[in-house]
Amino acid sequence: MKPKILILGAGYAGIIAANRLDKQVKDAEIVLISESSGFKERIRYHETASAGLKKEILIRDLLRTNVNFLQTKVTGILPKEKTVIIEAKNQNVHYDYLVIALGSSEIRKIQTKENSIQSKDAVLEFLKRKEISKIQNLCIIGSGLTGLEMATEWKYFYPKSRVTLIDRSELGSSFSKKAKEYLHTYLLKNEIEVLDKTKIDKIEGNEIQFENQTKRSFDCIINCTGFQSSSLPKESGFKTNSQNRIYVDPFLRSLEYPEVFVAGDSAYLENSILRMGCVTALPMGAYIADHLANVIQGKNLSPFSFQFAGRCMSLGREDGLIQMTHGDDKPKEWIIKGKWGAFIKELVNRFTIFSLMMEKNLPFRFYFWPKGNPILEKEKRISKPMVAGDLVV
Repeated sequence: MKPKILILGAGYAGIIAANRLDKQVKDAEIVLISESSGFKERIRYHETASAGLKKEILIRDLLRTNVNFLQTKVTGILPKEKTVIIEAKNQNVHYDYLVIALGSSEIRKIQTKENSIQSKDAVLEFLKRKEISKIQNLCIIGSGLTGLEMATEWKYFYPKSRVTLIDRSELGSSFSKKAKEYLHTYLLKNEIEVLDKTKIDKIEGNEIQFENQTKRSFDCIINCTGFQSSSLPKESGFKTNSQNRIYVDPFLRSLEYPEVFVAGDSAYLENSILRMGCVTALPMGAYIADHLANVIQGKNLSPFSFQFAGRCMSLGREDGLIQMTHGDDKPKEWIIKGKWGAFIKELVNRFTIFSLMMEKNLPFRFYFWPKGNPILEKEKRISKPMVAGDLVV
């Protein structure tokens, strides 16, 4: 019998895994399941929230012909029975191998009035509830990559509005000295106020009160403090961390169920350099396809290999910052800034979709990534760089 491979989630990891598998395993049934019909280009959510909706790419248009696409909601996973429960007629779908790539669509809630740009639905809700042209006092909690991109994008389109970045940590703590200086200069020049190393005591009405008893009013607040993966795996009995990410081994397999592979924001490899974001989702999805093809064909296996090369961020539409890094994601004193930074950042964004299309259309594997041991050495684990709210590559 042909092995049946279910892939849950049609983000960067899920789509590249499906297409790459189809090219390597001809005698298998591959089914990609997603609740949405449209591909969610998460690295552009801050653009959508600031400038409005853009043309949507259909998931079916990104998939190879032999990949089956099932649009429905997954309501449960029964790993012991190798079964997934879907909303369509509440039926069960059996699998031989399962790839979980559900991503992260939730946020760490602070209070009920906050907005999010973590999911397409959240962005649409933000656009529906808010008359964005009337927002004159925007507060963004979290000054990681997502918070910085949202703040600078908003200020670019609404230069007369007041934008404040709030974070309990230091702004740009994971960047080099040159990058920090450039960030501070850019934010000051564009009149974006930064309240870093500032802890929030409570949020009441349209006012934030800090632990130092100072206050800040707002007419809109956006939470960019960090993301939560889907709670479905946790509810289904998988071992997960505080962000609902599934613990995996060096082969990106669930620790309890070796026939279940996990990619992207859903996966947590302990003591590794891997962080949430498109930058790791694509390599993980591609690796799982290659690895699973080897499993089915009885070939030798090797653990997931990955290293970082850099971190890029848009600053509005005409400026950007590229932070070159060592393989373990620690910053080098080498940056690309200004218009060249914006140009490279846009190229990287476009390359993600281009990679998915090439994996669909070409008969051979197209996507590649920097290789290296992703497990941190013991003496480096304490100083592992963290980037909160990372949506960018």
